[in-house]
Amino acid sequence: MNSPNDPVFNRRAHALSGRGCNDCDRSLPYEATIADARAEILKEVGEGNTRTSAVTVALADDQHILWSEAFGSIDRSLSIAPTTETLFCIASCSKVIAAVAVMILVDRGVIELDAPVVRYLPDFRMADGESYRDITVRMLLNHSSGLHGTHFRNILTIVPVFGYAAHFQDALAAERLKHPPGEMAVYCSDGFTLIELVVAAVTGQAYTQFVQKEILEPLGMNHSRFTLEEFESGSFAPGLDAEGRPEPQEYVNTYASGLFSTASDMGRLAMMFLNGGRLGDTRILSVEAIAEMGRDQTLNLPLNPITDHPVHFGLGWDGVRQGGLDAVGVTAWYKAGDADHYHSFFIVAPGERLAVAVLLTNDVGIGSVAGLLAERILLNALAERGSIAKFPSPPEAAAPPAVPSTAEDLDAIAGIYVSSYGPRRLDPMPDGTLTLSNFVSGEWQPSIEGFRLRQDGCFVPDDHPEIAYRLVVAAGRRYLAARRPGGLGHYDMEFPDSHDLPPQPLSARWQSRVGRRWLVVDDPFSAFLALRRQSPLFSLVQVEGLDGYLAASLTSAGFDLVQVVDPVESDDRARMCLKIPIDNGWGLNDLVIEVRDGEEWVRWGSIRYRPVATVPALERTGGTVTVGHEGLGEWRRLPAASSITYEGATVWYLYNSAFALMKWGLGKGAVGKVDAGTYLLLHGAPDTTITLTVEP
Repeated sequence: MNSPNDPVFNRRAHALSGRGCNDCDRSLPYEATIADARAEILKEVGEGNTRTSAVTVALADDQHILWSEAFGSIDRSLSIAPTTETLFCIASCSKVIAAVAVMILVDRGVIELDAPVVRYLPDFRMADGESYRDITVRMLLNHSSGLHGTHFRNILTIVPVFGYAAHFQDALAAERLKHPPGEMAVYCSDGFTLIELVVAAVTGQAYTQFVQKEILEPLGMNHSRFTLEEFESGSFAPGLDAEGRPEPQEYVNTYASGLFSTASDMGRLAMMFLNGGRLGDTRILSVEAIAEMGRDQTLNLPLNPITDHPVHFGLGWDGVRQGGLDAVGVTAWYKAGDADHYHSFFIVAPGERLAVAVLLTNDVGIGSVAGLLAERILLNALAERGSIAKFPSPPEAAAPPAVPSTAEDLDAIAGIYVSSYGPRRLDPMPDGTLTLSNFVSGEWQPSIEGFRLRQDGCFVPDDHPEIAYRLVVAAGRRYLAARRPGGLGHYDMEFPDSHDLPPQPLSARWQSRVGRRWLVVDDPFSAFLALRRQSPLFSLVQVEGLDGYLAASLTSAGFDLVQVVDPVESDDRARMCLKIPIDNGWGLNDLVIEVRDGEEWVRWGSIRYRPVATVPALERTGGTVTVGHEGLGEWRRLPAASSITYEGATVWYLYNSAFALMKWGLGKGAVGKVDAGTYLLLHGAPDTTITLTVEP
């Protein structure tokens, strides 16, 4: 039981006493739903469970915010609880707002959805011929543009970095598309970054100003803010460190994917959708615009090999058939948002005139319960009022009966399959089963054994009947289709997991680069680096059995991220080579070798890396470090234990010999005592000098 001094207990008491939300309908018509949700959330943030630090939730109908409450802590060291006015980053849930901004301009006749982007951004260029000119505004909103996925440089930082969208457009001039525009839909934040520029171009206002004036203010979303400046301490939910203390504020510089908001504000946005584009006497969108946003945009795309999943992109929406609601016959639109430790989930059921928003913070890399909570709340609400017969229960997991498999059956599906999350391998076994292995830390490691052929044509292991794979052949590729229980487990979803790659030769030049390591030089204010989410190292590895390809390797949130590239075209460029709709073909990049002063540097997407092997040693007495005209970071290796002070740097990072971050800082000051073999990364303004003083 929570004590009276527990911030969770106090937050809960505030909500029960009617002080949780000024906008709430006090009648609380969904008492059983709310009680169940509270119990589930308290499990997540309660004593003994520190994975999720803070949660806020709102349930709304078309007239009222029925319930809003906040739980957990935004500073465990001082026992500070969130309130319903505490800001959370809603991350990609902001894409719904970006789509609303565009549809406002469509309603006004200023933008045409199917007009090419170059009509509004005439200086938009890409490097691979003229196909980029076929990208339409609609394609930016429904993830079918062919842009890479996410431009990571300066996307999430420890200080605000302005001009991210314009810098992204400049970077596109040297990039190519990963697929022809309109060929398939695969999740793509880059499209929404260009939406910022389109809105600004046709309105003469900054995207943030337009959204504030035309959406946030008219809807009374008075707490919602972009990270244009430092927030007041205690006004937002930060990440918490191992001692429960707040981490620094994170600035999301892609504003179409990075609004900070509250669950109650999201409830007001939902009410606009539930009322066909209007809230009270204020009309934001036409009924037709709302309907178009909620229409399945993936139906007629050429490459769509597997369709039994809830990711049927709308305009801004992740899906217009949320799986948990669709399984009980209810149409619902939904959007998920994830940024570092922030997670959000937003569901609008227009026919039922109900919506829910769940926002939370938790430990990085553990996944999120936001979607499960949102699905649970709406299903309980529908059952409580009688719209569905009962809250759905997951069926007992049972694999279909096994059938004998032939060598041909096994050989047809066996092999290496690749997605943007790395390679996996299915190996035939002498007993007629398959073993699944994943490529981890540079080697194949068995994951699940005993996949047997079943009557439905899928391979399912006896010990994990909830997991199924089958082969789908499309566009000349073998796709591995994966089936899993979705959401709360009462429905299954199948999605394209990965596809094979044909063997090919690998040049001696590329082979010579395998195993080399490089260090990041041009992401100075990265929150991923400063908050220890990501290593500064980049390396090239070979995947055993995947002949003729290389894998770019990074470590992020404790996980090895391995992305396969195709180097057959030339000895200085390895191409992204996957075509997987929905999610598993997300975030692809070309790898480019750049020769600088006789050294081979790497450009991976938008970020550059220098060789580890040639990092110069710092002089024993210090001296000066000159930052070049590009403003790239300068690395130095410390040959002896010493104490360092510096002047002229904007930000610095100190790593041990294994490149684990020890400390970092902004502006001039002292690094302090460091051991021999450590590495120092210094950033400063272009064409400036950083002065270092070194003492034994």
